[in-house]
Parts: sequence; structure tokens; C-alpha cells
Amino acid sequence: MRVPARMSALAALGARRDAAVRAAGAVCAVSLAVAAAHALNLSDTWWAAITAFVVPDASLRGSLTRGVLRILGTLCGAALGVLLGTAFQLDGALFVVLIGVATWAGLYLAHTQRFSYAWLLFIITFVMVLCEAWTARGELVHFALERCANVAVGIVASLVVEGAFALALRRPHAPAKAGAASAATRRAAALHALQGAIAVALFALLLTWHQLQPLAQAMVTALAVLIVPLGVDAQEAHPHVRQRMVLRLGGCAVAVLLALALLPLLEGRAIACQLALALGVAAGGWVQHRVPAWRYAAIQFSVAFIMVFVQDRGWTVHPEAALARLAGIVVGVVLMLVVMSIWAWLARGLRRRGVP
Repeated sequence: MRVPARMSALAALGARRDAAVRAAGAVCAVSLAVAAAHALNLSDTWWAAITAFVVPDASLRGSLTRGVLRILGTLCGAALGVLLGTAFQLDGALFVVLIGVATWAGLYLAHTQRFSYAWLLFIITFVMVLCEAWTARGELVHFALERCANVAVGIVASLVVEGAFALALRRPHAPAKAGAASAATRRAAALHALQGAIAVALFALLLTWHQLQPLAQAMVTALAVLIVPLGVDAQEAHPHVRQRMVLRLGGCAVAVLLALALLPLLEGRAIACQLALALGVAAGGWVQHRVPAWRYAAIQFSVAFIMVFVQDRGWTVHPEAALARLAGIVVGVVLMLVVMSIWAWLARGLRRRGVP
């Protein structure tokens, strides 16, 4: 029994070592992305930092694939958003219809086609750009280019660091690729996507009445929490969606509360803020790789923490962006729960009437 126990201890030590190395890599990637984005004088530089944090995968090849999918999805979503946002004089009805139809198509393709990560980034970026076209009604091309540039900077930073750290990391086998979706799964994906389209269209409708910043984040939340494994019944995904809601909300809330507690102590000192950012990113990166059950919450924690401490100019830290994100997540979760509850109620009624 001693040999297996020793092997188990060595495996645990190796897992902790890998998690520590990945946490250090996340800090380096985020730091490099922020420095590059500041050097290029980009706006909304937290997108570069967030990209640098979320792109790394289990191997350098996996990270490169995620990076390519992320930039392709972002570029295509931004291009379509700019095209539709500038080609049409958006009125409220057209804005809501475009958002709803695009959301359904993006979610459906993300669940039934290969490269779901690219489809998700495509629809998220499209929604963001079209919301910008509706609320700002100007400088749309600049907004889209800034978004794409930040994503590109974050990808390059993550790949540079990943390449430097590759020799220090173990490389597990890549998971098997999923086969083609069955007809039943495609039907479930269509109904699952319809729930998201309804929620996002409702948010778009609210945005036509009140141009509140959290509504765009609420749309992104509705899209993100719906990316879950699907069976042959759309309702089978509801427990997984609710779990992602809890993890997304919990991770963001913890980050915001911790940041608000730290800000008075940091007093805007650049070195102290940078150290706090590094510790927050390291903690999120370590939990992400060490505790699989909390992976999604750890990512959301890190994203919110980055949005507090990564600013466009210097280290004058403001929590408004993270607070708006938290508010958007709360709104997104609440409305998504309402839509899912009504959907489940209608589905039960149809089943009682013998409708499959």
C-alpha cells in the first residue's frame, strides 16, 4: 500500500505545482497585456487583460486554438454589428428583432456546430456592438476596432507567456471531439436557443426605453449561462444553467466585495494596486485549475477583479465598471430565471395535453 500512497501524494503535489505555475502564468499574461494595451493607448483595456486570463488552455496548442477562435469570433461579430448598425437607421423594433434573431442563431450554432467558442464570441461581440450602435449612435467603428485590438493584444500576451511556461507544465491529452449533433439534440438546441433569444430580446426592448449600462451586461450574462451540455430535451439543461448562474453571480460578487474592502487601504497607490491585481488574478487562476467545481466561479471572480483594477490610464482605480457588471449579472440572472420558469410551465401544460 505504500507505493500507491506515495504515487497519490506525488500526483497531488504535481497538481498543486501545475496550479501554481498556471496562476503565475496568468499574472504574467495579464500584466503583459495591460502594459501592451497602455502602450498602444487603447480604451477599455480590461478586455485585453480578461482575454489574456481566459485564453490559456491545457496546452500551448489548445491555447492557440482558443486564441484563434476568440479573435475570429470577435472580428466577425464586430464586422456584422458595424455593418448592420451603420447600414440601417435602427428604430426600436428593428433593434429588438436583430438582437433576438442573432441571439437565437448564435446560440443554436454554438450548441450544434464545431468551434462553439468562436460562435459564442461572435454573438457576444455582435450584441455589444449593436447595443453601442443603439445607445451611442456614433464612433461605432472606433468602438469595434478598440474591442478587436484589445482581444488581439490579450491573445498575443497569453500565447507569449504560455509558450514561455510550456516546459514547466504537464500536458494532458486533449478531450475527444464531439460528433455531429443528432436530430433530437438539434431540436433541443433550437428550443434552448429560443429561451435565450426571448430573454435577450426583452433586454433589448428595455434598452429602447431606458439606456441603462447594466442591460448590455445582462444580455451577455444570458448568453454565457446558456452554454451548457444539451440532451434531447431543452429542459434537461435548466439545472446546469442555474448552476452557472449561481457560480457567475457568486464569483463576481465576491470579487466586487473584496475590491471594495481593499480600495480604501490601497489609497490609489500604483504599486499597491498592481500588487492587489496580481494577487487577485493569481488566486483566481489557482482555484480555476485546482478546484474544477469552482472553475467558472473563479473565472468570474478574476474578470470582475480585473475590471476594478485595470483602468485605461494609470492606476486611478474605480469600481464602477465591476459594479455595473455585477448589476447586469443580477438583472440577467433574474430575467433568465423568469423566462426559464415560464418555459417549464408551458412545457408541462403541453405534455399534459399530449403534445410532445
